[in-house]
Amino acid sequence: MKTLSLLLLIFGSLLLPGCVQPAHDKTVVYLLDVRGLPDVRQVGIRGRDKPLSWGQDLQLKPTGPDSTLYRAVVTTHTGYLITEVKFTVNGEFEFQDADNRRIQFGPGDTTTYRARFNVRP
Repeated sequence: MKTLSLLLLIFGSLLLPGCVQPAHDKTVVYLLDVRGLPDVRQVGIRGRDKPLSWGQDLQLKPTGPDSTLYRAVVTTHTGYLITEVKFTVNGEFEFQDADNRRIQFGPGDTTTYRARFNVRP
């Protein structure tokens, strides 16, 4: 009886459809405004999905000379509809001890996300 139950369980599990979502490349263009912050030397982003990580900044680059707008383009391979990030300035996280930013991927392959450091949308 136990053998029959085990065989039925194995056979039944083979008939179930897969529950894994298909993954796609999703690109986010991050634009961060640091206007009004003193002595900005380094601007970064950290996050949940590779190539981002919570342990190390991915550097954002200024959009022009003397610019207060910084930019990074990040492509991740994911099956999720959102990602989570936080920005850093001079190695310091925004929103200390608060929730991460949640970026919802758009319907296309590329989403543009505009933000101001330490200001909620």
